[in-house]
Amino acid sequence: MQFQLNFAELQGTKQQYDNVGAHAEVMKMMNRGDRLTVRFGAKDDVPYAWVESRLVSGFKYELDNERFTNLLHYLFTGEVNLYNGDPNHSERLDEGQDYQMDVMKQFIEAGMVLQYTPLFREFNERISAMKAMPKGTIYFRIPRTNENLEYLREQNQPI
Repeated sequence: MQFQLNFAELQGTKQQYDNVGAHAEVMKMMNRGDRLTVRFGAKDDVPYAWVESRLVSGFKYELDNERFTNLLHYLFTGEVNLYNGDPNHSERLDEGQDYQMDVMKQFIEAGMVLQYTPLFREFNERISAMKAMPKGTIYFRIPRTNENLEYLREQNQPI
């Protein structure tokens, strides 16, 4: 048997991420009442949440403002809101924008205190924090820079 692969052709094809499937899975998880574990990030300037539960392994869920708000609403209240937009359309971030840090700042500036891993236990160059809510937990891992440490101290966060 002889066969030949065209690797240049295979490597040149880039498929669009199936965010419709990811959205459907998040909705199933929320309708079931799962406790979600969420981490925020961005890839190619597209914000996403890495979502997982006890029953479903983690996957990327690209966000727009409404999907982000609906996800947080579920985490805080357990209520599921309908989404009327197109799950394949995600808002783009400004180049170099740190989406995870922006979300973390929104929590802090809303007066919420996050739970931090003590800095002496962190051997890498990250600051780890979490916020537990009735229907899940959000985890943050931001760069351990002087700027970030100053910001957290100015906001009276217990780092």
